[in-house]
Amino acid sequence: MPRNVRGLRDSGSVSASVTLLNVGAVALWTVGVFASLYAGVPDPEVRVTSSTLSSIINGGATVMMAVFIDPHMSGMTDDVVEGRVSDTQFRRAVVWLVGSRLAGTLLAQLLLVPSATLIVWVAKVL
Repeated sequence: MPRNVRGLRDSGSVSASVTLLNVGAVALWTVGVFASLYAGVPDPEVRVTSSTLSSIINGGATVMMAVFIDPHMSGMTDDVVEGRVSDTQFRRAVVWLVGSRLAGTLLAQLLLVPSATLIVWVAKVL
């Protein structure tokens, strides 16, 4: 077990930038619906409109996943099939991305109020 944990630090699995982007995307996905529902609390006048605006937050997460993370993992999958990347490196990348999902879920707690504030602002502009 300790050897496996130490092995996660080895390079060649997934870059820190992709891991951080995954943290951000998961945080946005996690907080999107909750923020749209919570946006009715600070400003009840836009409660109904705010409840339908989760796509403002979730859209950013979708773009991050589609443009950065999914192509990276797809390319790595192709590299494993062609033998350029080992199964161990690929498994290590998957572990890092799963861990970054957990970190993103925790980060979402900090993004709830700012995201709700953004949704209220958009609801007032509409």
